[in-house]
Amino acid sequence: MPQLTKSQSQSFAFTKGGAMTFVLPEDVDTLELNALFNESRARSGETLSATAQGDALESLMLGGTGRIEWNNSALGNAAITHTDASALTGGLEYTASAAVQETIVLGASGSSTDVLYFSEDASRYGQDGNGIDTLVGFDGTKDTLLVNDEVMASFETINFDYAVMAWDAGSLEEAFTMAGEMDSGDAVIPVLFDDDFYLYRDSGPAGLDENDFALRLSDMTGGFNTLSDRRDMISKMAPAPEGPFTDVQVEGQVSGTENAPDSFVLGDDDTWWGSVITDFELGIDRIDVSGLTGSDGEALAFNDIHAMYNGSGTDLMIDDGAATNTVTLIGIPKYDPGAPAGELHQAMGPEDFLFG
Repeated sequence: MPQLTKSQSQSFAFTKGGAMTFVLPEDVDTLELNALFNESRARSGETLSATAQGDALESLMLGGTGRIEWNNSALGNAAITHTDASALTGGLEYTASAAVQETIVLGASGSSTDVLYFSEDASRYGQDGNGIDTLVGFDGTKDTLLVNDEVMASFETINFDYAVMAWDAGSLEEAFTMAGEMDSGDAVIPVLFDDDFYLYRDSGPAGLDENDFALRLSDMTGGFNTLSDRRDMISKMAPAPEGPFTDVQVEGQVSGTENAPDSFVLGDDDTWWGSVITDFELGIDRIDVSGLTGSDGEALAFNDIHAMYNGSGTDLMIDDGAATNTVTLIGIPKYDPGAPAGELHQAMGPEDFLFG
């Protein structure tokens, strides 16, 4: 439920992802969203996708451990001019608008990967440079920037052969005029002026004009030669299963119920040794080892259970102190068919989500 926090501002908190649309009173100019995800959801890449409708809305304040997506160009969405995600550690997916001039403040260095999308006309030089958007705190070592769906990568899609080091320029207009005089064709080129880093493209007629693409990166971390595609750094691990569960006793070959949470129970009678669980659904089903004890009579700990990808499934190797026995899970790659084996193995950490 919405909670009014102060005049002309509304604040909402969420513990799960999903799509949300906010219809705000006409006097609300600031929307605050907090993605308060638990560790499992935060590490899964689960996303809160939000839009808002409100005539007065101008500012967006984002915080929390979860990932948030905001499309400032979405049809019907209020185009905001200022986004502050400095308190958001879960990562931001942001699509810029061509209707307004925007300032986007990103999270502190070391937080999760941010991905920013700009169309060619979302950030332009405009009249006297008043159409340029600003990214504050962009980290070239972890964040990703796309212009017209093309990843901005140093020495690849950004042409450093035409870089402009405008240390002596008296104004931004002069710096961009120098860039517009470069015979760079349609290349995106870097421009350094007054301690800020700009990306510039001479769009349309040759030379600086109001249609040219220009984007300011202020307080950038990592240096202008570090830009690359970092989207593979976004976690793809499954969220923790929540239930309610249907118990399935594991013996021989058993199968779960598709798209329904099953709890596969390993009993203390050893009948589960060498069993195969088919149609195991990552993020939905769980393994219950609460009935197992080690040779010392103590309950098994997470570090007694190890996972190994075997080419067609995943072997859980369970060590009770006297011997190691195996249960094979089939179906885990259904969560993310494109995940490489190494990433799948990381996702199989028992402390994350497999064992209830």
